[in-house]
Amino acid sequence: MRVYLQFLGLVALLGVLAVGQNACRTPNQKNGRCISLFDCNSLSTLLRKQPLTQADRTHLAQSQCGWSGNYPLVCCPDGVQQQQGGRPQQQKGPVRPQPVQPTQAPVRQSKLPKPGDGQCGLDTSDRIYGGEATKIDEYPWLALLEYTKTGGSKGFHCGGVLISDQYVLTASHCVNSADLPTTWKLTGVRLGEWNLETDTDCDTSGVGSDCSDPVQDIPIEKLIPHERYEPAGEQQYNDIALLRLSRPAQLSYFVKPICLPSTNELRADTVVQGKKYVVAGWGKTETRSQSDIKLKVSVDGVSHPTCNNVYKSQRRTIGDTQICAGGEKGKDSCRGDSGGPLMGVSQGPKGQFTYLAGLVSYGPSPCGMEGWPGVYTRVASYIDWIESKVY
Repeated sequence: MRVYLQFLGLVALLGVLAVGQNACRTPNQKNGRCISLFDCNSLSTLLRKQPLTQADRTHLAQSQCGWSGNYPLVCCPDGVQQQQGGRPQQQKGPVRPQPVQPTQAPVRQSKLPKPGDGQCGLDTSDRIYGGEATKIDEYPWLALLEYTKTGGSKGFHCGGVLISDQYVLTASHCVNSADLPTTWKLTGVRLGEWNLETDTDCDTSGVGSDCSDPVQDIPIEKLIPHERYEPAGEQQYNDIALLRLSRPAQLSYFVKPICLPSTNELRADTVVQGKKYVVAGWGKTETRSQSDIKLKVSVDGVSHPTCNNVYKSQRRTIGDTQICAGGEKGKDSCRGDSGGPLMGVSQGPKGQFTYLAGLVSYGPSPCGMEGWPGVYTRVASYIDWIESKVY
């Protein structure tokens, strides 16, 4: 059973519009203020309750009153104090503007969710790393890339990761690889998918049936491959690309952004030997199709010297902008997608979050060979590039 932090998307079902800091009525018909969930002590405490009863879930859902960016807003009863460590409440009375020095350069506001602040990487399903099939609401940032082919037929042949409501990150080789058929055109992104065989996805493995919202198929407005990626290059450096969606995705239980490794700690972290990661996807690449159900596999990080020693026979050199992981027999990014995520877990002010450590770039053929790790684009090396491209 999912922790109810995933109720964030129910505003779409309730049809309630964001109302900022306006007055509102709670489900108990008391006066309240529409503020951030994380600033409402009573509701954020209820959210962390284990286990949540059906009455708790209903109360949380009926308390939601909109969004502020990626933050959920709730109708918080009057008199409830902001929880310690939350964002400052709106100051009452006139606010005097602070003088700005003429020499001070303007600060560019990031368009992407901030790691650890409760805006991204919220995947609180109970995971069983020993298995391969995911739960229906697990890794809600995974995307499938849709290609339009000769005659108008379409197919999914790469993966990607939602990093905000309007941007998907993937591997550049999924956008402009020399191996892509010239008759294929990358035209769309699917979000919220779990089982490709069914129109309405339902997971009956637990108690009762857990069904997802309809998938979101969104056209791509702009392809942004890295300028220094060489489509025919052996080393596959800079294998990263952004996809701007033609419209914002509707965030929900089943569609959420992952966090980027944009904190100073995660950007500086280069020690991967033995580190625990997870790869997830449908096992689809440019030339192969494996599963209709979203899969996952845990892999361990492999040091650059070890990885280079393996790949030197292939005349490949693993650079600082790449990560190696895996190498255990039968467990590899073949269980995921080209362009899909290598994920890590970290701790932030609002609790645990999942971040995007890497993107599936290449690996041995056949995949899953013992002693041959997969190679991933290290996303932390490209945070500044990503920030410069989103608008």
